[in-house]
Amino acid sequence: MAANKKEAIILAIDVGKNSLQLDSDGKTYFEKSKFCASMILKRKIFAESKDYLALILFGSNQTKNHLASQGCYYNNIEIVTSLGLVTWDLIKHINSLSPSDITRSDWLNTLVIAADMLKKETQDKIFKDLQIVMFTNLATDISFDKIDIIARCIQTQCINLTIIGKDYEDILLNTGLETFITKTEATAVNFDSVLPKISNYKQKEVTPRAWNVPLSFGNVFNIKVIGYKKIDETPKSFKWSLCRNYDTPDSITAMNKHITYSYVENGEQIEVDHENIIDGFRFGDTIIPVSDLDIQAYSYKSGPRGLQVLGFTKAKNIQRSFLMDGGSYIFKPFKEDIVEFSAIFKAMVEREELMIIRKVYLNDCMPTIGAMFPQREDDENYFVCVNLPYAEEEHLFKLPSLKTFKPNYEEKNAVLNLIDAMNLDKDGNELFMPENTHDPELQYVYDCIAQKAINPDKLLTKTIPEYIQSLLNPPKRIMEKAKQPIDEIIKLFSLQQEIHENPIEDDNTSKFDCDEEVENSKQCVITAFSPIEDFNKLLENGFNSAIVCGKMKNITLDLIESSTSMEDLEKPASNLKALREFYIHDNDVKSYNNLMYLVKDSVLLSGKEEMWSQFIDSGIGLITNQEVEISDITQELSENFMKHEVLEDVTADFIIDDDDPLKEFL
Repeated sequence: MAANKKEAIILAIDVGKNSLQLDSDGKTYFEKSKFCASMILKRKIFAESKDYLALILFGSNQTKNHLASQGCYYNNIEIVTSLGLVTWDLIKHINSLSPSDITRSDWLNTLVIAADMLKKETQDKIFKDLQIVMFTNLATDISFDKIDIIARCIQTQCINLTIIGKDYEDILLNTGLETFITKTEATAVNFDSVLPKISNYKQKEVTPRAWNVPLSFGNVFNIKVIGYKKIDETPKSFKWSLCRNYDTPDSITAMNKHITYSYVENGEQIEVDHENIIDGFRFGDTIIPVSDLDIQAYSYKSGPRGLQVLGFTKAKNIQRSFLMDGGSYIFKPFKEDIVEFSAIFKAMVEREELMIIRKVYLNDCMPTIGAMFPQREDDENYFVCVNLPYAEEEHLFKLPSLKTFKPNYEEKNAVLNLIDAMNLDKDGNELFMPENTHDPELQYVYDCIAQKAINPDKLLTKTIPEYIQSLLNPPKRIMEKAKQPIDEIIKLFSLQQEIHENPIEDDNTSKFDCDEEVENSKQCVITAFSPIEDFNKLLENGFNSAIVCGKMKNITLDLIESSTSMEDLEKPASNLKALREFYIHDNDVKSYNNLMYLVKDSVLLSGKEEMWSQFIDSGIGLITNQEVEISDITQELSENFMKHEVLEDVTADFIIDDDDPLKEFL
């Protein structure tokens, strides 16, 4: 039976007048409390947590709690929600909170109500942990007469109390607060300590699956090991649901995808059953069909799963560039094989060697080659396994030698000063360590989803949150230290920017902002089904003509390459007619004529020489100076361009004996 990991947490926020006091960074305690509480809830949602949470406001204009009937002690304390799963509505409520004009925020009686809630609402339920998280600066003077009773109640219920908003050093200056923190065994931290830990979203925690497998040394002996995936690439896919939106958010309904397969013959679209479709490989113009039987025949059968030791090698032979992506595994021995495991481990450490292994994760899966590194951590020995590349996966580069450059003392010293200034580990707490550095892309996607969930009718803000920017930029304090060494390097080294002038093929190309170009390119889509309609529509909608024409050129060349008959060439011929008319109207004949030379190469090189004459007669020839005066193409050049001689079969001129090797060659 799986252990219960569910927690019961009560968030208590001070919304009284005292919460408007400014913290050291100029922000109010109220603003920081709202942000922290909101982030805690959003982290729970994205982590798909099953924890139960409740919300209490103290210093509120309203009194709404189950102890309010017992006198004025529990006034201005509002229970917003009882314990339950986190919802976006609760986050919206927190974001919409505004401070009250109540001067007295009784945080101690709020603690009594929260503890009583936990006791009553967790009866007959099993929770791993009970927590009360209180956001307050503890500015209200409180009587500590019943502190012993409250502390005993909290300890009896095993409640973990956390107070966010005030430094523990400041609490020590108040004897009553110090006694309270000590007796309740509470944790008191300021916002600066909490914000870095909760500003990043968390994914759903997945319990690592153990991989029990023998580590085999040929047919000699096996060592039973258990493997866990230590490092794995973050999946960028989300559980998106395709929905149809009518008028209101309540009318959003899920849609079911239905895929149909069809082909076009004689201008008519004919649907095909999925059962009649098979896979195939394309090599040039030839499509090689592959059936299920073929797939079974050429599929590699690696045999049973396992780890097979291929040999040992010096650690220096495995360069860092050889380490592949795909994650890493750690392997530990079973208790009965710990002696053999330790003996091999110690020998590898002493000889500075590592193990080359063949890994098959499941029966008949594709094998991978990996390197096993001996590693020791927390007095425990284990192997770390990382995949190695095959020869086809390595890219060779010829890099220039640096031996000809020998820096002088000043240049060398300037670079050393820069490295010292930008040393991330100088304060004893290294930055950008993998275990503390979150994926900025993933964080930004989560932030966008949260924005749309809270405000579905508003557009997403283009401002990147500060905590995500901190993942992309060097820390300010490091750049301040590095300013002087950088200035010194600029002074010593002649760093001149090289300007490369790239020849422009298309006169219609215009310069515009890079971000706008990327955005327009994504929105500009021309399909192979209706290219001319898409082309005209995009131009009518004001898209940049250079991008639209570029898309039209690409789809036309693709259609020519994939064509197998003259009927298939009718569509690219129509595309070229549309481009020809556009370029003539735009007085840009050079771009069209340059394109036609590419078209001719595409037709001839793809083995369609016999179709060229009929294809070019479709009214898509070069634009001559008789049509447009600015053209540099004469009528003679145009006529020569349209010609192409088809070579006759030279084998017909030879009489070759049957036993002549030349016959087989031809």
